Amino acid sequence: MSTPVSIHDGPFTTNTLASKKFLILYITIIWGSILPSLLEFYVFLKLIEFNFYLFILLLPFQIYIGYIITVFSSILVAKIFLIIINRVHKPKEGVFKRIESDKDYYFWSLRAVIKKWPIWISKFIPLPIIDKLNVRWFDNDSEFIDYGKNVYIGKGSSIKASMIFREFLIIKKVKIEDNVTIGSNSFIAPGTHICKNTIMGTMSLAKFNQTIKIDSDFKMHSIDSNQGLKYVFSKVININGNILPEKSKAEKFVKNLNFNLFTFGVLYFFSNVIPILGSIYYINTFFFPFYLQSSNFFSIFLNINSLVIFLMTPLFFIILYIINLLLVIFFTKLLYRLILYLNPTKEGVFHWENKNKDFKYYFKRSFILRYVKWKIQKSPFPWLIKFAFNFIGNCQIGTNTVIEDSYLAKELMKVGNNTYLGKSLLANHLWDKNLIVKKITIGDNVTISDNCCISPGTEIQENVSLLPLSVTTKNDKLSADSIYYNAPLTKITKQELIDVFNLDIHDLFLNNIKSINNKT
Repeated sequence: MSTPVSIHDGPFTTNTLASKKFLILYITIIWGSILPSLLEFYVFLKLIEFNFYLFILLLPFQIYIGYIITVFSSILVAKIFLIIINRVHKPKEGVFKRIESDKDYYFWSLRAVIKKWPIWISKFIPLPIIDKLNVRWFDNDSEFIDYGKNVYIGKGSSIKASMIFREFLIIKKVKIEDNVTIGSNSFIAPGTHICKNTIMGTMSLAKFNQTIKIDSDFKMHSIDSNQGLKYVFSKVININGNILPEKSKAEKFVKNLNFNLFTFGVLYFFSNVIPILGSIYYINTFFFPFYLQSSNFFSIFLNINSLVIFLMTPLFFIILYIINLLLVIFFTKLLYRLILYLNPTKEGVFHWENKNKDFKYYFKRSFILRYVKWKIQKSPFPWLIKFAFNFIGNCQIGTNTVIEDSYLAKELMKVGNNTYLGKSLLANHLWDKNLIVKKITIGDNVTISDNCCISPGTEIQENVSLLPLSVTTKNDKLSADSIYYNAPLTKITKQELIDVFNLDIHDLFLNNIKSINNKT
């Protein structure tokens, strides 16, 4: 399974939000990290004495300096909050209930919210020193991951000291020693200990609490890997044994260049016009006269007007940014509803040599939804994706559902309540000999682990769990109260769960009870 470009690489934090009150602290961290760059901007203008030509000449350099200051100040502010929070409730290993009343789950989510802003803002410029700081300080599970020297982690791999499984949060320390190579799209489960000089191949699965011995060559674990590979490749190779079908004279995709440029221009213009006009008004009316024209650096803090403007400026631009996101959602809904009026959404099988109306409009709808999905998932407020999809009406997502940094179907997806979607791929369309468009249905209380792939037409009933590296095929139907794993997908028993992933559900319940008793 490849990693779509829409999914972030590198350190990331869970989108689990145990309490919406955390967003107040989150905005406070953003606010505090922007203030130092505002002070630096004031010093910059004073040094060039407001010379317009010098300002234009040095503006790119100034933007870069301001960005670097914001990145490091965000790391510092977040680290201070983490130290305070960890003194209030120390992070610890164990098995915890995924409910707000469980303090360990509550503070695990709070720590992730604190880390999210510095990790998000540091992704714009690929500086190795910032990546190292993020991995050491702000990786989702950094408090329980020990990295050795010369460790190589392949693209799309997940190093997890914490993991959502059913109604539990499992936290167990991961230790990676020196000279370890982890292949792409691998999954390292909580409790894993990888000894030095170990090489793990592509799509490897380290079991829960597994120790991988020194100087070993670890390969993908599967219930029946040969059968699985045979099945997967049988879907690719045709009867004649050709890996690729003969190229059709017809174009596979629909080129809607004029439509795409027009719709993107409409969305971009109307979603940005209010924030831009608001910014110009604020800068000319408040920021420039009361802050930038302060007589000296110290007068910023001695004059009440300049101090208020200095403190309120980050909050004002945060509000404008959120307004921009909401406007993108609103105008996307209008355009999407117009397209639905012209051609309603349809499931089916479409061939590119017969580009009928349904085929063409599928690409139009897809392009309209692409921008809003990218805009929100790449933003520092990814929690808005549920609101966006439900408001636009292209998908249905239930309450208390967590969506990680995933590749999501842009329409024809229904997700139930209290469901967890890990960092995975969920696609409502598939290119075979035809374009297959089919709805994905996911029930209540489902957990889909990282590095999974959900194919079109999949129906997952309630209380289903998918282990990492699981892949559904077209029109799979997963029965309720079950655990699945592998490619192709296989329903496994509790004993097979122990064999495959070294995870005992009975032990989880016992560990959770012990944890509750220890707290009381």
